[in-house]
Amino acid sequence: MESIVTVQNASSPEPIRTLELNGSSITILGTAHISQKSIEEVSRIITEKKPDVVCVELCSSRMRSVKDPDHWKKLDIFKVFKERKMWLLLSSLILSSFQKKMGNGSIRPGDEMRKAIEEGERTGAKIFPVDREISTTLKRAWWKVGFWNRMLLFSALVTSLFVKEEISPEKIEEMKSDDVLKDLFSQLPSHYESVKNVIIDERDAYLAQKIRDASKHGKRIFAVVGAGHLEGIMKNIGQDRSLEHLDVLPEKGTWDKIRPFLFPAIILSLVATLVLFGGRQAGQDFLIRWVLVKGTLAAIGALIALAHPISILLAFIAAPVGNFNPVIKPGWIAALSESWLRKPLVEDFEKIGEDSERFGGYWQNNVIRIFLVFMLPQIGSSIGTFIVTAELFRKLSEIFTRFFGQILGG
Repeated sequence: MESIVTVQNASSPEPIRTLELNGSSITILGTAHISQKSIEEVSRIITEKKPDVVCVELCSSRMRSVKDPDHWKKLDIFKVFKERKMWLLLSSLILSSFQKKMGNGSIRPGDEMRKAIEEGERTGAKIFPVDREISTTLKRAWWKVGFWNRMLLFSALVTSLFVKEEISPEKIEEMKSDDVLKDLFSQLPSHYESVKNVIIDERDAYLAQKIRDASKHGKRIFAVVGAGHLEGIMKNIGQDRSLEHLDVLPEKGTWDKIRPFLFPAIILSLVATLVLFGGRQAGQDFLIRWVLVKGTLAAIGALIALAHPISILLAFIAAPVGNFNPVIKPGWIAALSESWLRKPLVEDFEKIGEDSERFGGYWQNNVIRIFLVFMLPQIGSSIGTFIVTAELFRKLSEIFTRFFGQILGG
């Protein structure tokens, strides 16, 4: 651990830390991502200090999006679903929508980062993205929790779309307080501790190291980070460390590896038992029921999402097969079809935050509607699975009761 000199800037209303490291002077500003005062402070610091290097809490891919206002025009949503990156895009859209709601449309999420890039380029500073790739962070967080906690986490994100959050400017400024942030994270349920570790603690260490690395490229360094990371960065920045272990994607656990094969094996075993004790006709009746119930409910889900007729048909066809083939899922197949047949317009992406505030906007916005086409057939198919499986157990119970009754009676 290196010895560093830290100064807390008492003259500024914003959370700022200044330190000396590697012969460079480093100023770190903690911001709220929807704060007008944070934007103004970024501009003031760069104008006054004229840093050689400006670090922003963005990964390389997000910085490209921030610098390119027309990046939505280049997004091929069909390719997103084809490459199975829909969960990453959906999470990004949900978080972006939620932040836009908090900003009430007056300030875009990350405007202080845009300002830092613009002002830094204007003064000739080198711009360094210092955050970990968002896809790596989300995947590490996702695989750190169990299956049911993933569902709870995702449902919490989806629920946030239905909440219209009104936050006053005073509340936004209060979000920069260390005490408020620590209290917020301390209230997380214990089963989300691993998620908090990935999203906050790991990134604190990552940001700190990247700022250290940036200090080798200039004498005056200015870093713009979320206020929630400020103290964590200060704890880590005195130690030079490798980041390789923080970029590694975790391997699936044993349960995640066997789960796709476990349910099909159980169903096939039960069907074989049904045929053995109930006869071939009973097995055929069950399979017909399986196809009709799962296919119909998946198709109804696609219909509720106002999917294209071809997408509805594909959802029906894919649903009975989805439990036995991890590649063929009704929601994924229907959404892939929908993204090909009804490609979203640029304005659909630009109006995601606005449209998500209105219930009817979910169907009017092609981007959001495609995700409805992705989720609702899957939900319908899952309901069908429970219904038909319950009927299978009931049928087997009747057969065994009759079979053993005959044995005992005989």
